[in-house]
Amino acid sequence: MSFSTEVKNELCRVSMQRACCTRAEVYGALLHASVFSHKEIRLSAENMTVVRRLQALLQRAFFVECEPQKAGRKQQLVLTEPAQIGRVFDALGYDCKSHITYHINRNLLEEDCCIASFLRGAFLMGGTVAGPDKKSHLELKTTHQSLSGEETSLMLDLGLSPKQARRGSAYLLYFKDGASAEDFLTRIGAPHAAMELMQAKVEKNLRNTINRQVNCETANMMKAADASARQIAAIQALIDSQGEDAFPGNLWETVRLRLEYPTDSLSELAQRFDPPISKPGLSHRLKKIIELAEKED
Repeated sequence: MSFSTEVKNELCRVSMQRACCTRAEVYGALLHASVFSHKEIRLSAENMTVVRRLQALLQRAFFVECEPQKAGRKQQLVLTEPAQIGRVFDALGYDCKSHITYHINRNLLEEDCCIASFLRGAFLMGGTVAGPDKKSHLELKTTHQSLSGEETSLMLDLGLSPKQARRGSAYLLYFKDGASAEDFLTRIGAPHAAMELMQAKVEKNLRNTINRQVNCETANMMKAADASARQIAAIQALIDSQGEDAFPGNLWETVRLRLEYPTDSLSELAQRFDPPISKPGLSHRLKKIIELAEKED
């Protein structure tokens, strides 16, 4: 099951108690239907849960009974009787004697809850969203430019700012950032899906942070190991050529500890002195040993 299907299944569980929101939701679905005209209404979907939701919405909002019909991989709800179409058009404020113009009747969407319900219906028919394991992307598609523009206005009313694009004959509203997609899903009634996206993003950020820390620590360990190898090579070269007398003053203690603890970092090695010395002080001594070895060469 795709993530889009999971989201739509969650949306189909939203209560249909409020008449205004029920009408708004089916309105959004109808404007994204396969056919929405004064002669025929056809709603198509592969997801049977969505089809049953649409069937219930038609009955509750317009008192229209319609049974699904199989059409290939999809199920369809088809209205052709003038009386049924007339009830739908009357409720939505359309003239049944003329062709539909895809402009939204804002009188039916005065409250935010109705706008959210309208967008839920639109998403059920024309929306997709990428799963948590993929790059964030949510889109709403229509073949009507005017509808896309007016749905942008509806989203802006809810504090959402979709981007717009055209793909062939389709007009898209989309969100590519995870936070906006999560906000959209939450507003239209899919908070669990939004939380799943949010949790996946948190986990991904955590993994990335851990990976960066591990990579940084690994790089530091390799750098320290390389430095230690150079120091030990310099020490060994001086011992071979001059013996212990090559290390004046307090350098011999540094040499002894470096040879005894070759894998220690500078901080760890500095603490082995009695008394401990500072990391910069130890670094200075080791650099002096390297310089002595270079002069010997």
